[in-house]
Amino acid sequence: MLGLLHPTANPEVGDETGFFIGLHVAQLVLIGGLAYMFWLLIEGLGSRAARAARALILPFVIVYTALDAVLGIAWGIVVEKANELPVADQPTAGRLVDSLLEPEPLGYVLYFGAGLLWLAVALTVVAALWPRAPRPALALMAIGATVFALGHARPVGPIGMTLFLAGIAWLELRPGREEARRPSLQGA
Repeated sequence: MLGLLHPTANPEVGDETGFFIGLHVAQLVLIGGLAYMFWLLIEGLGSRAARAARALILPFVIVYTALDAVLGIAWGIVVEKANELPVADQPTAGRLVDSLLEPEPLGYVLYFGAGLLWLAVALTVVAALWPRAPRPALALMAIGATVFALGHARPVGPIGMTLFLAGIAWLELRPGREEARRPSLQGA
């Protein structure tokens, strides 16, 4: 639940950046872990939804890593370098850092594209699991994925990811899960 630790605002000139950078370095691993989790959830499934989910996983990893991890690390480093400037130069550096938040078309494409790719992968995984999984677990996953797509920082990010992971826990820890999977794998 790294999202609980994620600040709701990016650091500004004068702020400490070490934690912010470290958090986004951890995201490099966690985003890859999410991709692997998706892959495992649909392992052995041959439906169109499962194939679509597998096709979306790599673009999701690339775009979401660029948006969250790489952008967060870069932001922290820029602020860290601005903090090292002489005090007289820091207000100018602060204005430069603030200007980085001005709306840019490519920034919107990356931001919304990453959220939509997350949502597309998550919902196609839900669709692939539909024939053999409990509906309440899939509902938790779908609702959680939709909420998480709104943003990864507090409060929506942790709420969405908690709901999504609760649905996965329901799937993985339910009684009879192995027996339910075995016949479908033998028939494939």
